[in-house]
Amino acid sequence: MGKMDVLRGIKEAESSATVLLESAKSKAVQTLTNARIKAAEIIKSANEKSQIATQASLDGARENASVEANKVSTEGESVLEAIHSSGVNRRQEAIKLVLSGFEE
Repeated sequence: MGKMDVLRGIKEAESSATVLLESAKSKAVQTLTNARIKAAEIIKSANEKSQIATQASLDGARENASVEANKVSTEGESVLEAIHSSGVNRRQEAIKLVLSGFEE
């Protein structure tokens, strides 16, 4: 092999290495782009799931609060009715007491 053949072989190897390097860089960029897209999709999905879970939690809390409010309202109505009934009975007693005071 002559000197020219060796130089040509080196030149071809350099060209081949350059093509291989460019191909590797292109694949690396594509891999990075795909990873970023996948990461964005994962984040979007996680946010959506988080919002759904939060909404479900809020709906459950709202429902529990409504049930508790209805329970308290019912108890309050019962107490109010008892006070009203007691007031009617005591009103009659008060009237009798006042009238008996005038009779004396």
